[in-house]
Amino acid sequence: MASERNRWPLDFRIFAGLCVFWSIVLLARSIFNLAAGGVPNFEDVIFGVKFHGDEARVTMALQAFVIGAFGIGILARQRWGAILALLYMAQVVAGHAIFITSNLGVESQRVHVKLATYESPAVLLIALYVWYRSRS
Repeated sequence: MASERNRWPLDFRIFAGLCVFWSIVLLARSIFNLAAGGVPNFEDVIFGVKFHGDEARVTMALQAFVIGAFGIGILARQRWGAILALLYMAQVVAGHAIFITSNLGVESQRVHVKLATYESPAVLLIALYVWYRSRS
């Protein structure tokens, strides 16, 4: 009976494995300075604040460690992994909302605001999925 309660759904464990893989990709991007899409300036966004250059590399590495930690925690069926995933996803949802509202009228950020707006439903669905699967 106890092992049945400690058994987490397969899809949640697959999600955790994908998170660990994604953390490795982010860490490699931050260490080897691999900008996405061939953009010469390395950028990262946390809580709606955009970072550039070395600061962006540090924030991306920190995000990689957090994503990897909660992925490993979920794979190990530890409750703290699910809680950390929920906190991280709350930060991502809040960050999208902050970024969109603070840059709505900024012409130079128009493309980025549009992309963040398109991403928002998927981000919210992932956050709801993590919340649903992490419930007791």
